[in-house]
Amino acid sequence: MEVLLGSLGSLLWGVADFLGGEGAKRVTAATVVVWSGVFSFPLLLLAAILVGGDAGVADYILGLAAGVAGALGLNMLFAGLARGRAAVVAPASAAMGAMVPVSAAVLAGDRPSTLAWIGVAVAIPAIALSAWTDDDAGPIRIGLIYGAAAGLGFGGFTAIIGFTSDQSNLLPLIASRGATVVAVLLVAAVGWWRLQPLSEAPRPIIVGNGVLDVSANVVVLIALRVGEFALAAVAASFYPAVTVIMAKVVNSEHLRSRQVVGISLTLVALTLIGLG
Repeated sequence: MEVLLGSLGSLLWGVADFLGGEGAKRVTAATVVVWSGVFSFPLLLLAAILVGGDAGVADYILGLAAGVAGALGLNMLFAGLARGRAAVVAPASAAMGAMVPVSAAVLAGDRPSTLAWIGVAVAIPAIALSAWTDDDAGPIRIGLIYGAAAGLGFGGFTAIIGFTSDQSNLLPLIASRGATVVAVLLVAAVGWWRLQPLSEAPRPIIVGNGVLDVSANVVVLIALRVGEFALAAVAASFYPAVTVIMAKVVNSEHLRSRQVVGISLTLVALTLIGLG
């Protein structure tokens, strides 16, 4: 069951990320994050209430912290997909997002297995191959920077939300989603990110992104709760391939053979890190 749910989460995340990147080509990434969060929050609230749970103060605090990290991840990912290539941004964000929890585990005193360290080592050439094209280096560099920053945010989200109690179920995600929206609003208020009104935003894209993203969060967290953590995490880690395939099909983004190898190695790296 955890593999099925994790795979469904990958599919939902991959399509949601593609839609977020498309939306960020028309308005700012912060605009997409905020409005998609507003539209998706009622859906998440309903799901959390229906599932139920028993969350303590610590669970909600962890949810808030995870939401702040998620705000960075989503904003950087959407901006990167809008300005760079999906074949660069998505693998870079996924690889970095997988390495952050491993690093956090080491700092916490855990010792990841040899498989996990091999996965980290494989991720480095995987990102290099994904970014290796004969085009202008500018978009590639931008894609790597945004992808790495997005991965830091997503990795932070995963590492933090993983500390919530099992009995809290989906309740910490309520605090997380709210914190994501508030964090972006605060950063926009000081002038670092720019927000645009809903009237200027592509509402179908934003609603689709929000619904798919929150659905993926719910599905994956349920998978982590009800099944074996490693299997669920591995099954949920293939979303970059979905995003890249969407970019190729919809936007005719050209992939060289070495980039296909790089993306494939990224998936191998994610699998090894998850199993480790």
